[in-house]
Amino acid sequence: MKIDKRVGFSMLLIGCLVVVLAGNALAATASMGGYSGLIRIPTTDILSTNKATVGYQRVDNGDKVLFNYGVEDAIELGLTGYWYEAGQIDESDLNLNAKLRFMNETSNQPAVALGLMGEDLYVVASQNLNYNGIRGHVGVGNGDLDGVFAGFSKTLNPVTISTSSQSQFQVPITTLMAEYAAQDFNIGARFKFNSKINFNIALEDLSELSAGLSFNSKF
Repeated sequence: MKIDKRVGFSMLLIGCLVVVLAGNALAATASMGGYSGLIRIPTTDILSTNKATVGYQRVDNGDKVLFNYGVEDAIELGLTGYWYEAGQIDESDLNLNAKLRFMNETSNQPAVALGLMGEDLYVVASQNLNYNGIRGHVGVGNGDLDGVFAGFSKTLNPVTISTSSQSQFQVPITTLMAEYAAQDFNIGARFKFNSKINFNIALEDLSELSAGLSFNSKF
């Protein structure tokens, strides 16, 4: 859905400031591309009620700022703004995102969600594959997703490294990601440093480096 750029960017800025100033922490999935997901594809993950994420992504052709909010446990809304290297912004550079999970995951069925990003629609299913902690995601969408997309994710348990008898370093909780979308293969990793801060890095189309930082809070 396209919205008026002046109103939209004002909303995006206000949302970012509110999240940064909020004081309560939460554990949340970092938003990738304006929604909870992997690198470029969405998943059925939804931010919990009254949880929010503000993030920055550096992509090949510019910068992206996003704000995501959990309206209810099954509904997520977001706003994503794009700044291209040429410095020109028009209405197509600001998109409203929405996601509804209408089926929850069980041992016998995947979770299923329907979403909107800008003017594009998608439906996605996610399921724990019961194999080494790997989670699978598959869906179909139009626009940037361009048909069938799929991905896998695996979260590694944190490891504590002792550097001396009195010094220890804990490796951040790390989620490895691989996906196929719009005829591109993408790989990446997300690092959760604490309940508020996530950092992600990816190689899109196995050739273009992207990175981002997200900050999570609770209202």
